[in-house]
Amino acid sequence: GGAPAMDVEQLRPHAERLKEWLLCEEGFGATLNVFFVENKDYFDSYSEEHALHYTTLWRMFAEKFEGEVQGWLSDEGLTEEHLEAILRLGREGGDPDIELVIDTMMQVLEYDKWIKNIFEIKQRIAKRRIVRAKRK
Repeated sequence: GGAPAMDVEQLRPHAERLKEWLLCEEGFGATLNVFFVENKDYFDSYSEEHALHYTTLWRMFAEKFEGEVQGWLSDEGLTEEHLEAILRLGREGGDPDIELVIDTMMQVLEYDKWIKNIFEIKQRIAKRRIVRAKRK
């Protein structure tokens, strides 16, 4: 690729923005929300009988995710080459929810990891919502 190399410090602010984007309502958080709402019957708990459908959902998720990440990168003036470094930086912050979402991103192409992660995200993010709602 012809992208200018960026050092870690230049990428750090992008990593911060990525973390916000991943869970925020204006960013990928909204996509996650819709995904869980539309498929809620499948993600309340893992069910063997849906095994085939999970792989379909996984493909849909991976595609949607690819598209959104590409959009985010181009908004930030970055390329895919920067993504891995940004994801690594993002994991350094010590927020377990962010780490989970980033791991899911990094492993989005590995079904067995994705299926484990996606249930975990569903539980944690639902909990996070509840916590937020209570604070008002």
